Order: sequence, then C-alpha cells, then structure tokens
Amino acid sequence: MRVCCANARYALTGMPEDSSEFKPLPRRRKKSESAAKPRKRTPVGATTPSVTRRTARSTAAAAEDAAAPRPARRRRKAAKKNSFGWLKYVAFMALVGIGVYFILNLQPTPPAPPANETPDPNATLVPTSAPFFPVIALPQLPTAAPTFTPTPTIPQVAIVAGHWAQESGDAVATVRDSGATCPDGLREVDITKSVADKTLALLKQRGYHVVLLQEFDPRYEQEPKFAPKSFLSIHADSCLVGADYSYATGYKIAHAEPSDNEQEDSRLVTCLTRSYDKVASKYDKPFNANTITRNMTEYHAFRKIDPRTPAAIIELGFLGWDRDFLVNHQDEMAQGLANGLDAFLHGSACVPATATPQPTETVLP
Repeated sequence: MRVCCANARYALTGMPEDSSEFKPLPRRRKKSESAAKPRKRTPVGATTPSVTRRTARSTAAAAEDAAAPRPARRRRKAAKKNSFGWLKYVAFMALVGIGVYFILNLQPTPPAPPANETPDPNATLVPTSAPFFPVIALPQLPTAAPTFTPTPTIPQVAIVAGHWAQESGDAVATVRDSGATCPDGLREVDITKSVADKTLALLKQRGYHVVLLQEFDPRYEQEPKFAPKSFLSIHADSCLVGADYSYATGYKIAHAEPSDNEQEDSRLVTCLTRSYDKVASKYDKPFNANTITRNMTEYHAFRKIDPRTPAAIIELGFLGWDRDFLVNHQDEMAQGLANGLDAFLHGSACVPATATPQPTETVLP
C-alpha cells in the first residue's frame, strides 16, 4: 500500500520517491510584498534540463541591463536629391553621338599617284566618298564690323618751332612770345616755323615719323611723359646790330645741363653740329660757344619730356648780323638739320665734329 501510494505520488508530481531529490515549492509571498515588487513569471520549460536555469545573479544583471538607458541611434542624413543628375546622362549620350558621327565621316586615305604622273593644276578636286551623315550648314548671324583702336606710335623726330603756337579760329596767332623782333618787323617765330616745316618735310621723304610741336605744346602735360626718339627745338637769336655787338653772329647748339642722358644728348649735339656747320661755314657763320646761355641749357621743354629722350636746342643765327643767312638760305639750313638727325637715328657716332672752334671774337666785315 505504501509503495503504491509512493508510485502514485511520483506519477502525479513528477518527483522521485527518494526524498534527497525533493525540492520544496516556492513560498507564496504576501500581498504587501507582491505589491512592492512585481512577481516575475517563470517561463515555460524553465525547470527542464534543456533550458539553462537562471540564477539570482543573472536575473539581477538582466534587470540592470534593461534599466540602463539605450544609446540613441544616429539617423542617417537623407541624401540631397540632385535635380540635374539627368544632365550627365544627356551629356554622355551627346558625346557618344558626336564621336560616332566623326568616325563614320572619316575619309579614307587616297591612293598615292604614280611617280610618272604630272598633276593637272586646273583639275577639280572631288571627294573620295560622300559623308555618311549629311552636313547641315547653319545660318550665319550678322556680326558688327570690329572697331580697331589705332595704337599710338612713338615719333622718331619731334621738332619745336620756337615761339610758335597754332592759330585760333579767327586766324589770329595765339603766341605768348614771338621771340626776338627786329625794328622792321622781322620776327624770330617766322624764321623758326619756316625752317621747322622744311626740316620735317625732308625727314618725311626719308620715311621718318615726325611731329611738329608748339612752344608750349599740350603734349608736354600728358602722362606718361612725351618720349620721341629725338627732340630738337629750333630758335633764332636776338636782333643786335652795331659796333658794340660784333660778337652777335654765328650759331650754337646745346643740351640740358645737367643732363639725365649725357651720352646720347652729347651725340645728338655732335651730329647736328657736324652737319649744320657744313652749311653755316660757307657763309662765314661760326659756332659761337661764348653766347650759350642758361636759357638754352635750362630750356623749359627739357624738363617736360621723358628724361631719357635725347634732346637739343639750336640757335640758327642772329637776326641782326645773320639776317641774310636766316632769310635767304632756309632750305640749306633745313638740309643740314635733317642730315644731322638722320645720322643720329642711324646710330652714327658723328665724331669728330667738323666745326667746334674755340671761342674767338668775331670781326665785322
């Protein structure tokens, strides 16, 4: 009977008859404990050998993991939608089409003509094959004629007609200072303007680019400074006559003192002296170095042009004792000046000068 009851209890409870393997049922908690701490349900099959039984430590660790805050997940930035992404496909297809077009229109290399065949210069060239695709001629849009801005050229020779200025609208000369004037009305400006015009005409015939300047030319005030290849100011000396002015005859040439371009200024003076003296010496008009004044070496235009420009000033003669020479031999004077400028621009050393006499007292005829 006892064995039977024991077997019956094993069948009902699933527990062995041996009391050593008996495990007591969990104690029921009071309502106050269950309200303070919620009861945790045991999952089905937890007592079976196939499921690992949780211990008090593993249960506490799981509770701590569940209570710990989870790190926030990073949201991926939404890719910006490129509204022009389709253009790359259009461009790719256009490039492919252009490449196919050129490949199909390549002309085969024509065969080489025989060595003994002479080409006909009047023959008409015919294409070896027609293009695969027709070539469409696009209409040409009308274009405006281009406007060309002339590039300013540097003059090779600039000559100042001493004391001359352009005439105003009423044909009245706007001369600030006509220079020296004789009692009979002969003016320095009349001599200098005539000789300057003749000299420029000769240089133009030789192919030089020349300009005529006024005594106070507006180009002096421009920036950058006026810079011709050579510069010459033509003047005539005072109208002095009488025994007390026996020295007032002859010509003189000088450059700026002090000079910013001593070597080239001296060469220009030497070339002009050598050529002009060939004319003046025929009429007994010497180089008069004694009458070179500060009005020549400190001539105002020397400081208004580019300091690197070779520049000189000449006094053709005196209006008094040299009157006949200045009035009646202007063509020869212009020829002498033109030859001197021509030699300078060609790089001639122009040494030794034909006439550079020592200062001597001039005796009246």
